[in-house]
Amino acid sequence: MSHAGTRRYLRENICGAESRYCSFVYSFGEDSAKFYFEVNEREIISPFTCDNEDIWQGDVVEVFISPDGDLSKYYELEVSPFGVRFWGLIVNRDGHTPEITKRPPVFSAIAKRSSRGYSVEIVLPYSSITGVDKQKIRFNAFCINTQKDGTQLLYALMPTLCDNFHRPSFFIHHDEEVSD
Repeated sequence: MSHAGTRRYLRENICGAESRYCSFVYSFGEDSAKFYFEVNEREIISPFTCDNEDIWQGDVVEVFISPDGDLSKYYELEVSPFGVRFWGLIVNRDGHTPEITKRPPVFSAIAKRSSRGYSVEIVLPYSSITGVDKQKIRFNAFCINTQKDGTQLLYALMPTLCDNFHRPSFFIHHDEEVSD
C-alpha cells in the first residue's frame, strides 16, 4: 500500500488534546479504502490470537465506516499489533447504544513491529461491503493503548469527547479536511 496522503495525528479522545502517539493516513480509491496507522508503543498488551475475539480489550487500531453515510448503521474494523482482525456490523439507532454483530473479516491487514512500536496497513475492498456510495462515505479512526493495570488511553481522528468511540455524529466525510 502506498502511504500517500496527509499524515494526521490522532488526538486524545476525552478532551481532544494533541498527541503524537498514533499517526494515521487514509485514502479512498476507485476500488477500496486504505488505512495506515503508526503507533508509538513499545509495551504491547494484546493477548488475542484469533480473528473476531474482543481485541478492543488490548492495544488496537480501529476504523468505523459508513459506506453510504447512514450513521445508524456502520462497520467496525479493528487490527491488533499482531494482525488479529475484528469485523462487525454496528446498528446504532440512537447514536449512543451500539448493537454489534460479529462477521468474518472482509478486509486485509498487515501489522509490523518496529523499534518505536508498530504499524498497521488495512485494505477494505468496496466489493466486500454492500451499499457503497463513494460520495457519501463517512468514517472515524481510533487507537486504544491498554495499560498494564487495564486502563485504556483512547485516541481518535475526530475525538468523541467521551469514553466511547461509538458516537457516529463525529464521523467525517471521506474527503473532509481534518486539522492536527
